[in-house]
Amino acid sequence: MSLIPLFPLNMALFPGVTLPLRIFEQRYLRLVTESLKSDTGFGVALIRSGREVGPADVWPLGLYVRIVDWSQGEEGLLHIDVAGTSRFRILDTFLEEDGLRMAEVEWLDEEDSHPIPEHCDGLLAVLNELKQHAAMLALKFAPVDSAEALSWQLAQLLPLDDAARIELLASQDPLERLAHIADNLDRWAKQ
Repeated sequence: MSLIPLFPLNMALFPGVTLPLRIFEQRYLRLVTESLKSDTGFGVALIRSGREVGPADVWPLGLYVRIVDWSQGEEGLLHIDVAGTSRFRILDTFLEEDGLRMAEVEWLDEEDSHPIPEHCDGLLAVLNELKQHAAMLALKFAPVDSAEALSWQLAQLLPLDDAARIELLASQDPLERLAHIADNLDRWAKQ
């Protein structure tokens, strides 16, 4: 188990995806400063209820991220890019004096690497189409060279409800995750 700072987000983030964030609240400026000084990351978790600014209740699964780039923006805003790495389950949380949420977490097992199955060519085509429309999200993706990367990038870009995103984040097998995505693709596309 580990104790990590937690950054609640209105969107789920998956391993291998890089997300830009704008930081302006004091508690998160402290989180970023400490992360940069100690060369550590922090956890992000999807908000179940509440908002990014102010109190928020989060889903019990999250993703550890590392800051891969940063710059000072206008009016004191800090711009950072975070890359998702390891998944965790939240066991308990508490607020520090400045409102920064800390989480006691247990790490989910790392997945074994699998090549992309031949029958997943259709999913690769779907991902490439989604990436055409995702440019406006400013997300950055690693090359798709494994079943894990394909499944995580599809999970990031498909129009899923939060419960479906959390279910995919909890999945321990990339081949099962791809099968689940393929089985539900038509239903999700209609949402």
